Amino acid sequence: MFEKCMANCMANCMANKIYIQLRNKIFYYRVELPRVNNKRRYKIISLHTQDYFEAKERIKQMVALEEKFVRLQRLFNNLIFENSVTDPNVAAIISPFEKKRLSKRNDVKDVSELYSLYCSMAQDIKNLTEEKQALIKKIESLESIIKEFIGPLNTMMAEFSNRQSNPIPEVSSHTIAKVLESMLLLKQATNRPVYQNRKKQTIVSLLTNAGLSLEDDYLKFHNVAMIEKISKDIINNPSLKNDVKKMKVRYLKELATCGHNINPDLYKANIINNFPQIENTKRIDKNPHLPYKKEQLLEMFNPKHTYFKDNPDAFWACMIALFTGARINAAITLQYKDILVKDGIDCIQFRSDHKIKQLKNEASERLVPIHKQLLDLGFVDYVNKQKAKSKAGDTDFIIKKCQTKSGEYNNKFFTRELSPFFTDIKVKTGNLDGYDFHSFRKNLSIALQDADVGATYINDIIGWEGKTTMEQSYSNHTLAQINDELNKFSYDFLKPHFAKWKKIIKAS
Repeated sequence: MFEKCMANCMANCMANKIYIQLRNKIFYYRVELPRVNNKRRYKIISLHTQDYFEAKERIKQMVALEEKFVRLQRLFNNLIFENSVTDPNVAAIISPFEKKRLSKRNDVKDVSELYSLYCSMAQDIKNLTEEKQALIKKIESLESIIKEFIGPLNTMMAEFSNRQSNPIPEVSSHTIAKVLESMLLLKQATNRPVYQNRKKQTIVSLLTNAGLSLEDDYLKFHNVAMIEKISKDIINNPSLKNDVKKMKVRYLKELATCGHNINPDLYKANIINNFPQIENTKRIDKNPHLPYKKEQLLEMFNPKHTYFKDNPDAFWACMIALFTGARINAAITLQYKDILVKDGIDCIQFRSDHKIKQLKNEASERLVPIHKQLLDLGFVDYVNKQKAKSKAGDTDFIIKKCQTKSGEYNNKFFTRELSPFFTDIKVKTGNLDGYDFHSFRKNLSIALQDADVGATYINDIIGWEGKTTMEQSYSNHTLAQINDELNKFSYDFLKPHFAKWKKIIKAS
């Protein structure tokens, strides 16, 4: 099984798609195994090195060795086991080696290759699996017989027995660009491309301000004087908040750590200690997210206002957040394919399968049933109508304004179109601090709790990571169960407004 996986991974490895993991400062090679019950499985192999480039080289050697063995096994099966052999005795195995068969030129060539591969692999038999060792020993028992048919091979045998594996090249100093590339490569599995891009741009900007370029020797960065200089520039920048300063320092630490892992002897680890410790911005300095009060929601969704009538995108964004707990980006970057029916239940799928669809964490990727009140308002009908009207495809965005002409996320949709309205509502109700789009999420959370919905169900609906181990592990509810729990509550005080909005929506 493992051999098949290695063979499948050969092409990827040669194309620099090498799956390397760093654990406790040691690099490991991750091999994907065939799925069982549609579940992914992996085999982790230690590369016994702290050097990234050495790890890549060792993987290439592993793949080359596996390629050899696959060829060896194929030749052996063709030449030895062409006739069915059940007797483990050597004499029984020898029988297929008839002079008639081996008189053919190709057969002689294959036997020669078999012997050559055997010699090259036998010297490292201790590092082979039991299966491979067993095959090597079988061929070993045939050594004299093979030599009899292909002539004197002493010279060839000496060549292979004395051959040593190519020495792993010593890792010398690298450019900053090379170390940065390695850092990003190691994080590509866990970081989104957008985040990777931001990280790279931040590091390049910091280095440029310090008088460094990507083509400079990495040692120009990896020294105490340069670290202190860059750190001082970050700390003394009055336009940066503590959280941003901490983020920049974290990126530089990540670069320095990667340099150390590449060559611990050349790039010392204690350089990390020279980075400054920056405290997080205290939460008290920020406005807390408060749930909207009833009077605020009644004022906000009063049909007498023309705002939502003129801005249906804003209306539905607020409704989605109010009934699903979606954050601003998730609410306004839904595509038509994200409104679907599963198991007979209308749902909204929140996922980060597009560069502008940014979700906070894994729990944010979820399938949420559409609340009966939202269905009654005509949300699904509105989406289908808009799709047909604009002749849109499944991958088109429901709210077109969420995307700029260049294809990037348009955060101005909120700042220019939603934020002024929220401010106006807050002024009218006399509440200014702590109320924003995120408040809808708080409203849903409280409504679910008041309806005695279980914590694990709330996590599934709102997209929270469980606060306890039990909440994280035992939240595998069915969609029907989540739907039943979600519809335990309703915004009864908004029903008169919703009844009027329903008529307005149908007439539009």
